[in-house]
Amino acid sequence: MNKMIGLYRNFVTNYKNIIIFILLIIFITTIILSCQKEIVVKPVSGYESQLFIECILFPGEIPRVYLSKSMPYFAGEVIPQQLFARGASIRILKDSEEDILLADSTFDRFRCRWIPFYKGSVSAEFGRTYELVVNYDGQTYRATTTIDQKSVSIDSVIYTPEFFDIFGGHDGVILYFSDTPGQDNYYRFQMNRMIDNTRLHAHELDGLVSDCTEGKKFLSVDLGRTIFSDENVDGQAMELYVEVSFEYQAGDSAWVYVQSLDKNSAEFFSDLDLQLQSIKNPFVENVFLKSKIEGAIGIFGSVVRSDSVLFIYPQDNP
Repeated sequence: MNKMIGLYRNFVTNYKNIIIFILLIIFITTIILSCQKEIVVKPVSGYESQLFIECILFPGEIPRVYLSKSMPYFAGEVIPQQLFARGASIRILKDSEEDILLADSTFDRFRCRWIPFYKGSVSAEFGRTYELVVNYDGQTYRATTTIDQKSVSIDSVIYTPEFFDIFGGHDGVILYFSDTPGQDNYYRFQMNRMIDNTRLHAHELDGLVSDCTEGKKFLSVDLGRTIFSDENVDGQAMELYVEVSFEYQAGDSAWVYVQSLDKNSAEFFSDLDLQLQSIKNPFVENVFLKSKIEGAIGIFGSVVRSDSVLFIYPQDNP
């Protein structure tokens, strides 16, 4: 009899626990469903477009100014031709000399689209100070830069199968060179390669197949997103670990440079990189992009490249 009573009590206890568990699941499900709500976001009316200006001067090269208009967040997918700020008056001044820039464009064979810009006719010179003057839509924008950065000499470039950064593990290349002592220096990686449509973009454009190359190779200029400085390592040996943007195969050759940037350009592109990191990683603090051109968004700066070093990939993509 006692055994029967014990079995009955166990059954009642288990039954109560099951009922409580079921009620708890129903309660949690109700809470979750009650937290879900479809929200229709309406585009803000009266959006005021801002002008974006980007111009980096290189000694011995003709200036290019990329001028575009910002678009609302919900504008949808657009191409550079739609953003291009047409009808602007752009001048680059050097002492009493004036270079008037005219609208031009180049064809991006990787993305199969035209990239518009304003192009000058006078090559920039090392050691000179330049002023950019942009007149657009009744407004005038001005900025200056001096090309006085010291170029560095690359000692060597080697392949690394793996290194780690905030985005995880990557393969890439390591650049070795000595920092110029006695001044603040800012560096960025550059790799020039001839590629075809079998070399896909390693990340953001992975899977995009270029169907306008006609089977021919075309120049790819790969700029590192990370800006390196010589803070606390003035005059010492530098090691730059860089992840490249495009896939490769053993035997692929490339020309590698170290760019020496002016302070304004370094700060602008560094903030741009930190913004990208905050978008992809929720644990990275957001950074506000600080423009270097009053009244607009953008940068007018200068870069001095090192001599190039030939680099040949020793293996295929891992």
